[in-house]
Amino acid sequence: MRFLVVSDSHFFFGSERREEMLSDLLRREKYDVLVLLGDMYDFWYEYRTVIPKYAFLFTATVIMLARDKEVHYVSGNHDAWIGTFWRKAGVYVHRYGFQRNLGGRKILFTHGDYIFGSRRPGLIRALFHSGWANFLFSLLHPDLGIKLARSFSKESRRREEEFDFSNIDRIVSQKAVDVVISGHLHLPIIREVGKKLFVCPGDWLDNLSYALISDNAVEIKRLKDGIIMRKILKVP
Repeated sequence: MRFLVVSDSHFFFGSERREEMLSDLLRREKYDVLVLLGDMYDFWYEYRTVIPKYAFLFTATVIMLARDKEVHYVSGNHDAWIGTFWRKAGVYVHRYGFQRNLGGRKILFTHGDYIFGSRRPGLIRALFHSGWANFLFSLLHPDLGIKLARSFSKESRRREEEFDFSNIDRIVSQKAVDVVISGHLHLPIIREVGKKLFVCPGDWLDNLSYALISDNAVEIKRLKDGIIMRKILKVP
């Protein structure tokens, strides 16, 4: 079993070239399970009859892949409102993350904003998922809603909290899993935390990187450079 994990592409109008490169990669790379680890869109909202027009090639590619592969989409802080559209397309949707067993190891897949960030991401998540916030936003015309969301998105990235490895190590060590794979940090990372492993695939914004997870190895690859990090997994 081979998992391809990618996160933080932040697709919006003007990101067509990066979108094409990722769509091409997802069609040609060899893997069994695709995990989209959040913030794939700079903003996503599903109106009752409307979805965003931007990054449509990527959207269509994922829908086609879901016909033959297992595809998981973990919501991030920029695409927290993913839902019904993706489920109907055959994609498994997770609000905060999910766990899988692979090679005798328990793996947690998460976007990570509510785990490794400050209290603010958790508050924002709670607001996004509240019924009244969803209802009020649904009353806006899509053009206005996306314009407002874009402004909020830019401000959110400017205020993105810094992280430190001591905090990551502390949290990972407390998780009842063997491997934590997280997005949100935008940096390619493979880090041993005691007997556990922390992995971040980087992003598809600046690094154009992704992770491949198999029974016996974790690799992070960059589009133009190939493998940039690799960790052989011992038999548990």
